[in-house]
Amino acid sequence: MKRILVLAVLAAGLSGCSSFRQTSSGKMEPLVPYAALAPAAQYERLAAELRVVSAALQAYARDHNGQLPARLTNLVSQAYLPAGALVSSADPSGGMEGGVPDSYAAWTQSSETDEKGSSYLYEFSEAPCKWDWKSYLGDHPSLADVDTNRDGSVSWAEAKNWQLLHGDVVQKPKNWPYSASRFPVVRCYWYQYPNAYTNAGGRTVLNLAADLQTIFVSQPWWEKDGE
Repeated sequence: MKRILVLAVLAAGLSGCSSFRQTSSGKMEPLVPYAALAPAAQYERLAAELRVVSAALQAYARDHNGQLPARLTNLVSQAYLPAGALVSSADPSGGMEGGVPDSYAAWTQSSETDEKGSSYLYEFSEAPCKWDWKSYLGDHPSLADVDTNRDGSVSWAEAKNWQLLHGDVVQKPKNWPYSASRFPVVRCYWYQYPNAYTNAGGRTVLNLAADLQTIFVSQPWWEKDGE
């Protein structure tokens, strides 16, 4: 029942993920294509989509002792979101290319977290973390430090939890805990597609923060915002 109520509350916010929206009179009319919107309207539409995901994550966490899902698509498979709710209206691939567009060659490590039918990069995924976290994470942790479930490997979620609490080497000063309101959990690289690749130093990625409330724009390499 709790999940059904959550879905009822979210229904109005899901229009950004569909080709149609419901008017005040109850009629369905086509949405303006994302690419045809002014920049401010693009932001508002995608922020509304992220708020829907945020509400579902909060509901999931309440039902699972504060834990986030192992995969973002678990929100759909466990009925916290309806089918298609993780496909952003900004994503011309319809969720086929995952959280980062295939042409963004500089961010190929993020493809480790790609999920079929999701337009978002989920930083707290159970996917194995194969990038060089040992030299990047704050305090240069060992595998035993980061591997909290003791399965012999480090997932994205485990690496990101450590980074949230201990920082990283990019920070100034280094090795400092991040504010939950500035640490991304869900990221939309489609926000200014394709400029998030061509303008790698610009604030071109829309993020939902770890507090599950704050939505903010950052560089693709978000840690560099503090430089």
